[in-house]
Amino acid sequence: MNNKKLQNPNSKERILRTAISLFARKGFAETGMRELASKAEVNLSMVNYFFGSKKGLLKEILDDFFSGYLAIAREELTDPEDLQSRLERFITSAVNYFEAERDSLIITISELPHDDPEIVEHKAAWARQMVEIVNQELCLPHGEKTGQKIPPTCLAPMLTSLMASRFLFGPLMEKVQAGSFKAVTTEDYTKMLVGILLQGITGTEKKSGERNI
Repeated sequence: MNNKKLQNPNSKERILRTAISLFARKGFAETGMRELASKAEVNLSMVNYFFGSKKGLLKEILDDFFSGYLAIAREELTDPEDLQSRLERFITSAVNYFEAERDSLIITISELPHDDPEIVEHKAAWARQMVEIVNQELCLPHGEKTGQKIPPTCLAPMLTSLMASRFLFGPLMEKVQAGSFKAVTTEDYTKMLVGILLQGITGTEKKSGERNI
């Protein structure tokens, strides 16, 4: 491989994009460093130079994804609007972000080696920030209004999992029913989530005796 490729300023981004694609499709453990370097068209030493190790590469992917997700949470959930409006805006922005960063989403949620304390703590450091935002902007205001206490350590992952489910299970649902993914637009999916979260799965049903207007 020539020196031109090694000195290409886009090498780091190309390595990162290649790693995201491979980790999302093959898994972190099953992706070899030599394979990664070959597909990114760089020497193996270049991967180590930029990221130190495969674990360092995984951390960078996690950092990029989490930083974007937290930025959305801070922008959409800390607005002075009412709780419902803030939640609607957050879900809309987050679902669009997940759609744009689908491979990074898959890696972030699925690549959690529980036997690696370093990676677990790395994820936990980001998760603590998200839990704090959810607690301050959703759980506490909801508790003050209704008297019901929802633990943020339950609500934060619940929100993320619900929003992510479309992208994590989409390929499988296509096998169950062809065309199911495209049948529900991102906009409709967002509205569905907001309705379920705010009103429950039967929240849109009319109460007994209620007449149509």
